[in-house]
Amino acid sequence: MTQLDEWTLESILGSGGVAEVWLARRPGDPKPVAIKLLKDPDRSAAHRARFLREGHILRRLNHPGLVRCASVHDSPRPYLVMELLEGTDLETRIESQGALSARAVEDIANKLLEVLEVLHRQGILHRDIKSGNVFLTRDDRVILLDLGLALDPDHPLTTTLGDVVGTWAYMAPEQIAGGEVDARADLYSLGVTLYEALAGHRPYLAHGAAGFL
Repeated sequence: MTQLDEWTLESILGSGGVAEVWLARRPGDPKPVAIKLLKDPDRSAAHRARFLREGHILRRLNHPGLVRCASVHDSPRPYLVMELLEGTDLETRIESQGALSARAVEDIANKLLEVLEVLHRQGILHRDIKSGNVFLTRDDRVILLDLGLALDPDHPLTTTLGDVVGTWAYMAPEQIAGGEVDARADLYSLGVTLYEALAGHRPYLAHGAAGFL
């Protein structure tokens, strides 16, 4: 176990290129939380700011289709205190059980469209919608995860035209080309994700802009 301020990090729940997610508790509070902890905090100011921005977006919007964020900590090791989700992500669900029923996919689509409507009304673009970022909870919530690549006009970061962010197999053509994107790019990625849920596989298998597998 590891100590982080008043939190005891008990076990790691997941790890990506940017952050780790831990199950954590604090004295006197029986309810565990998920703490998202930034890797390599000294990499750059933009790296740190992008991570913290996700927490600020989540706190500002507070939507049932997004993870609830209790607090944002810009400390030597920046971290977000978030609700602990119980369930599985859509990618794992498809890999373990195959394609979902049309009714189940319709329900997922409706709930994700509600989340995107909230984001897009605020001018926020997710830019990384994929099955691995859709979480299905045990109490039937559908959560859109990981706003680390989001564009947020309230917390802008410097970007360069031609920069490509996202996941190749789900990205709209203009996103792959490094051009300007709008809400339609998120809807394209959502369409690929829903196709995958219905068919049990993605419509495109390429992992790069040139089509390499």
